[in-house]
Amino acid sequence: MSTLSLLIKNEPSVTSAAFRFANASSNTDTRMQCVFFYGRGVLHATGRQKQYWSDWARSVGARLVLCSASAETFGLTADEDFSVEGLGELLEAGLTSGKVVSFG
Repeated sequence: MSTLSLLIKNEPSVTSAAFRFANASSNTDTRMQCVFFYGRGVLHATGRQKQYWSDWARSVGARLVLCSASAETFGLTADEDFSVEGLGELLEAGLTSGKVVSFG
């Protein structure tokens, strides 16, 4: 089984394909490990997108991580579904996943 992580760098209106990709990958033998939201990508953790990502992550066992500097810029905090971590978490996802797919 291969592993995959996602890097999402833009707001939901620009990177709406990211969720469709993540959802489609759930139906394969690829295990989604981590979704790292960077820059304006942290806005996926707001509004109705937040619920989509939360439900999806629970169903596949993926970690949802907001970049700490970006989260601070937009006034977002960690909750039960989204953690707030530094860029080291993105580096770790890159080192431990078979592939990292970037959106934005």
